[in-house]
Amino acid sequence: MKKLSKWLLQLTVAFIGILLISGLPILITGIQQGEFRGKEYSQHILALFPISNFMDQYYGPHIGEYITYSLEILFLALVVAIFLALLFTILTMLFKERTRQRIKTIFFFLESFPDILVILLVQLTVIMIHRNTGIFLSKIAVTGGEKIYMLPVFCLMILPMVQLYRLSMLTFEAEERKMYVELSKSLGFSKLIILIIHIFRNAIVSIFFQSKKTMWFMLSNLFILERMFNMPGIMFHLSQNMSGELFLITVCSFFLPVFILYSFGEWYFLRRLNRGGAIL
Repeated sequence: MKKLSKWLLQLTVAFIGILLISGLPILITGIQQGEFRGKEYSQHILALFPISNFMDQYYGPHIGEYITYSLEILFLALVVAIFLALLFTILTMLFKERTRQRIKTIFFFLESFPDILVILLVQLTVIMIHRNTGIFLSKIAVTGGEKIYMLPVFCLMILPMVQLYRLSMLTFEAEERKMYVELSKSLGFSKLIILIIHIFRNAIVSIFFQSKKTMWFMLSNLFILERMFNMPGIMFHLSQNMSGELFLITVCSFFLPVFILYSFGEWYFLRRLNRGGAIL
């Protein structure tokens, strides 16, 4: 009960903070003109309630579709990034140290690429493949209100996957030096079994908590992605209709599911650790 109260308090404080920030443009504009627009700021905050009526009144029923599409792309990319990062980590750990360092160097080099450059390179690659072979992999932009998934998810997950790979490699290598790994080797377990059964089970906790930073990095990239692919998502809609009200809707639409996801994950992992049981 105490943990639930703490969780609700954190959620409430975060929402109030987002709510107050949404009206800052009004205060900033007033200060630039030598005025303090406290009354207008208060009216702006009060006008946002109830939020459901506000959404229907100003942005219509399509606002839910924009939010859903953006969340689909975001979480699909996150799942693919985590899966590939862990897969490449396990495969890399199977090699000897010299080969392992070469593989890590390639991945770390990819991390230095700007996100815009990555998206442009992927789009140009799809165009060149279609031009030279006639094979149509995916559309490079949304037209007519349709939705595309494969290419946006691929572009959005590349750099986060490299980041998570770097973090998971550090975690796996740290776990590899612990005594229980040496004990498992002495008992005759293969390297792959040790990686999947023992090291992975202990490393996944650290990777989960480190992935929080990756999630916020993906959100900043999602804004660029929706602009470059002309995607009918909430980020693109915000760029076309910039306002404090829509800012509030946009931030809450991402904050709530991310907050719930990581709160549940934190509760699950800490609960398993405190009981001394297996993580998975």
